[in-house]
Amino acid sequence: MKRAKVTVIGAGPAGCVAALTLHRLGHEVEVYEKGHFPRYRVGESFLPGTLSVLHRLGLQEKIDAAGFVKKPSATFLWGQDQAPWTFSFATPKTAPWVFDHAIQVRREEFDALLLGEVRERGIAVHEGTAVTDVDVSGPDGVTLKVRQGDDSRVVESDFVIDAGGAGSPLARQLKIRRYDEFYKNFAVWSYFKRKEPFEGDLKGTTFSITFEDGWVWMIPLKDDKYSVGLVVDRSMAGKVKELGPERFYRETLAKAVRATAILGDADMIDEVRIVHDWSYDSEWFSAGRYFLCGDAACFTDPLFSQGVHLATQSAVCAAAGIDRITRHEDERDAVHAWYNRSYRETYEQYHEFLASFYTFASFTEPESEFWLKRRISESDDDRLSRLRWFNRLVADDSANPEASVADFRDRASTMIAIGRHQRKDLSDEFSENELNFARVRWISGLTKQLNRITRLQWTGDEVRLKPYYKVEPLSFRLERKQVLANEDDLDMIKFPVGEEQREIFQSVTKETVSYRTLIKQLNDSGMQEVSSQIVIRLFEAGLLSGFDKKDERVFIQDRLRFDGVGVEYEV
Repeated sequence: MKRAKVTVIGAGPAGCVAALTLHRLGHEVEVYEKGHFPRYRVGESFLPGTLSVLHRLGLQEKIDAAGFVKKPSATFLWGQDQAPWTFSFATPKTAPWVFDHAIQVRREEFDALLLGEVRERGIAVHEGTAVTDVDVSGPDGVTLKVRQGDDSRVVESDFVIDAGGAGSPLARQLKIRRYDEFYKNFAVWSYFKRKEPFEGDLKGTTFSITFEDGWVWMIPLKDDKYSVGLVVDRSMAGKVKELGPERFYRETLAKAVRATAILGDADMIDEVRIVHDWSYDSEWFSAGRYFLCGDAACFTDPLFSQGVHLATQSAVCAAAGIDRITRHEDERDAVHAWYNRSYRETYEQYHEFLASFYTFASFTEPESEFWLKRRISESDDDRLSRLRWFNRLVADDSANPEASVADFRDRASTMIAIGRHQRKDLSDEFSENELNFARVRWISGLTKQLNRITRLQWTGDEVRLKPYYKVEPLSFRLERKQVLANEDDLDMIKFPVGEEQREIFQSVTKETVSYRTLIKQLNDSGMQEVSSQIVIRLFEAGLLSGFDKKDERVFIQDRLRFDGVGVEYEV
């Protein structure tokens, strides 16, 4: 097979996973890291999908041996006077790489573990080597200028992956970064000595807790260390300067009484740190001979601990994309189109998820500057105008009241209801099992709505198969698949299908087909495990609508979704 030579900028999770995936696919890789490991990083809380990627790359034994804290869920005290609710990671283990938990890590230890594995597999790593310039103008390769101490040299390769974090040299050079006007936040954090306060099903959970000026993260790490951070509005930067970081941190944290109740009399054991330039994306994420991954490409508010998962998922996709282009040079433009679309949709899923939860909390917290700024209540919110999820929401406002801006916060409240605790206050008596009734009730309600549909309607006249790509879960190769679309190029990319399924949906355009009949046909075609999910996703994509026996439209509320949990990982 053809081999590519790839340079990777940055040795964090994105850089290491990209290098390991490329090596597994048979390519030549070198990693350039400006710092020296171990080194400090924030971003200590993971999602199950990250463990899935690492498991398939062969790191499970080392991760288990490291003894990181097991994270079964994320728990929220979200909104004033609201009962706690828990987003549980419990899921059927449909494959060895599907996880019902994540981990909480000290990043200096975890990142060093990853980099050690990269070296053990024979991949060249250059620490203390800064990339000072990247030339991506050539059609057949890239040129990097690197500096190690007083020595500079030129490195040539076929492709470059920039996983250099927020300080990405290529994103800065290309001037494609765009800062987010909605999440104008910054974070202030430190660490406390605090033994894990819970022993039951909340043991190891991450807490996210709202208060008047923003919200608090609380992450239990091993050796009784607790990461505690404040996310506040950027307008408070002047107050930080006036009081100094530590005084500002202590005084603001004291306002978050539900967080300080968990901390008790714990002692702060580290310095106070601050990060600005909180949320951003890029005009594009790849082109020609380069790919941006992780924080080099985008970052958004970390409420759902998605940072490292975005990094590892994009790294796998970039590596798979390079492998595909190397084997099929004529598909280069199509691969970049896939990478840019899939990455942006993943990023925007998190963005939408967060916006709904912020909007929900803004109606329960005092009308402070932080919460009023983070409430979506109008369809002409200029801060969100370039985001596709918001434009779809606005477009559906008149056509579908269940997807209207006014109803937006209900998406969060529905999810909160599914995970709501039976007690008003946090308690070690909480059990994962007590959420089952709400889950069953929600699934039952959704099923009842779907079963009401006696006539399905396809949007458009034609059901087409459109080429798309998917990363194979074990080989990590990018393979061509087909997805459903109409003649206007509206599509649903989550589940690949074939001609048999296309014909089933084509019948919807010609005859009266109920939801029950459609599901039976899909099951008979071999799609038993995902038939209902395919139909729901087609509703969400705007390709299907349904009507009851009175020929009145049946509205199926769009779900808040993001990658990295459940059984259907993107990679």
